[in-house]
Amino acid sequence: MTATLNSVPIAGQPGAVALDATDIAQSLALAWNGECAVEAVVVTGSTNEDLAARARVRQPFGCLLRAADFQTGGRGRQKRVWHAAPGHALLFSVAIPVVTRTESLPAITLACGVALAECLAEHGVMVQLKWPNDVRVDGCKLAGILTELVADRDALNTLVIGVGINLHLDDAARSAIDQPAIALDQLLSAATVASREPWIGRFAGAILAAAARFMHDGFDPFCTRFNRLLEWRGQVVDIVYEKPLAQAAISGRVIEVDRHGRLVIEAEGRHHSVSVGDVSVRR
Repeated sequence: MTATLNSVPIAGQPGAVALDATDIAQSLALAWNGECAVEAVVVTGSTNEDLAARARVRQPFGCLLRAADFQTGGRGRQKRVWHAAPGHALLFSVAIPVVTRTESLPAITLACGVALAECLAEHGVMVQLKWPNDVRVDGCKLAGILTELVADRDALNTLVIGVGINLHLDDAARSAIDQPAIALDQLLSAATVASREPWIGRFAGAILAAAARFMHDGFDPFCTRFNRLLEWRGQVVDIVYEKPLAQAAISGRVIEVDRHGRLVIEAEGRHHSVSVGDVSVRR
């Protein structure tokens, strides 16, 4: 694996040192046996947008991982702002050339959620998955996933998968976040989370392995695993559809996620399959 090294002090964070791409690459090689170039930067607008911008010009020749200490314009679904001080989150994106585009591709977000959840479980952190893209612990957000499909000028597609995981949450970040949140340093010992590079390598390896399996076999190998981790299963939730959809919000009991990655809810004796929307539990 190739690595672009960048290890310098982080401005405004005494004692904090920027990510080492070589260390990330070494950890990634232990978690995934494929080829992937690795980059690490101190600050950027968004690792997802960095990779997407390149992919719009030309599809990459192979997989690429880009990690950052701090993002000035990090976003989640519906362009929600990601709040984290420099060095306080695990922030990375991977770009994967797509050879064959499948109808089930949107469900890859869910497959990546399974990959993160199972990787965390291997280290003693048990989580739930909020459909479609949040990793949560006891109702508090730990991580989020953002996937984008980008086409270049020759109509060659690249999948960009962004991951943000709370490592430490200070008071400013907690007050800025619009929902309950939790960080890895609340779930694991300080020594365990002291070095960020091994974690980025592990998580990126899990994401790349899941993406490779998904490209070959689709969502089927992940569907049952996702449903085992599905938050609010059996509970009544409200679904608010994303703009510009004109559909009215609906409420119903969460049944499962189907083999296409859609959330199935039961409302007034009928099953409804939801492809896009925000889910909140009835209180």
